[in-house]
Amino acid sequence: MSELLDLAQAAVEAAQAAGADCCDAYCSDSTEVSVEVENSSINYCATVRDQGLSVRAYRNGGQGFATVQQLSLESARECARRAVEMAKAAHPDPDFVRLPDPGEVEEVPELFDEELAGLDAGAFVQWCARGIEEAHAVADDAIVQGGAGVGWGDSALASSTGIAVARRGSSAGISFFVIVNRDGDVGTYFEQDMARRLADLEPEGIGEQAARDALDQLSSRPVPTARVPIILGPLATMTLVGSVIGAADADGVQRNRRWLAGREGEEIASRLLTVREEPLVPAGLRSSEYDGEGVPREPRRLIDAGVLTTYLHNSYTAHKADVEPTGHASRSGYSSSVGIGPSNLQVVPGEKTEAELISGVDEGIYAAYAGIAPNSVTGEVSTTIDFGFRIENGELTTPLSTTLIGSTGEELLGGIDGISSDYREEPGIILPSMRIASVQVASEG
Repeated sequence: MSELLDLAQAAVEAAQAAGADCCDAYCSDSTEVSVEVENSSINYCATVRDQGLSVRAYRNGGQGFATVQQLSLESARECARRAVEMAKAAHPDPDFVRLPDPGEVEEVPELFDEELAGLDAGAFVQWCARGIEEAHAVADDAIVQGGAGVGWGDSALASSTGIAVARRGSSAGISFFVIVNRDGDVGTYFEQDMARRLADLEPEGIGEQAARDALDQLSSRPVPTARVPIILGPLATMTLVGSVIGAADADGVQRNRRWLAGREGEEIASRLLTVREEPLVPAGLRSSEYDGEGVPREPRRLIDAGVLTTYLHNSYTAHKADVEPTGHASRSGYSSSVGIGPSNLQVVPGEKTEAELISGVDEGIYAAYAGIAPNSVTGEVSTTIDFGFRIENGELTTPLSTTLIGSTGEELLGGIDGISSDYREEPGIILPSMRIASVQVASEG
């Protein structure tokens, strides 16, 4: 990692020498191994190593950005010079103020696992073969899609303001999507697991669970058009909550392209809803000591008893709003621009179990998974529940055929009248179930 940081700092020095007012450089060296499953057979296996460096340079308010796919001292310096040339030619941005200053970074343990990074493709082939066998043991006519993979690597970030940080990370995942087609009656579902450490990854049973859930989706039926309570399972809850937090990104808000514009500090949801961000959880899926610009991350409540406490800022939007950066700058890689995004999200659990929330519904819907995400600009919701069940007299009964939902983010959040005490947990992430009092639904047929 020290070599990467040396290259990043050399790029910064070269950019300053070429005339940059301020600049930063990010470089990474990563490896990915992946195996894909299609039609119940392993059809693809690959190992990819990617190395590169990028430089953001500013001159008189204009920005230049350049990348290179070589990690050498000369290529780093040349990349920096090209970035400065483009910055000199760029139109000044009156809203750009400066890059962030360095801060004290708290170390987060177990973000890299030697054992996980040491796995070769053969291990993932075995996991996928086992998943196919598990699914076929449940339903011999099951069609299995999906795959498994691992990624690991080093990265470093340096800036003209004095930021100089480096980290090493690893992650792995496995997922299966199972299709069961019996004379035109189709049931589908999926299951997955992800982790940063091999000890936290549980590949056994994923194919079996996906197949069982797919069987449960056979013989689906429509529901009457009505306003009914809806219970979101953990994965459906995360889709809703994740999209709401995504609509709080300051860049979109400042451009008036987010439905949460003007709502910072206001009540946007039921007081039952509190969403914490926990970026420093050891081995957390989205844990990190600092964000994509080197700003230290810290735990915070993004929604506190229904109140939106803050917008998510990188340094550009923060200085534009005359506030401090919130540690939400994001980079997906050395070739990407700097965006905005959260780390680990945790929905604070409630007092009743999911079963108790269901038992309190006479007529309603349980959404195991659904893309219930308000439009980021308008806040409108018009989507389908593809995986769910009808609730009758407090019990799950028949699976749903494609069921439509029409609502708004404000209505859904304001209608939350229960959050479960039990939850699905991924490393660093907590996903309870959630009950919404009344939602408009309709089925085909």
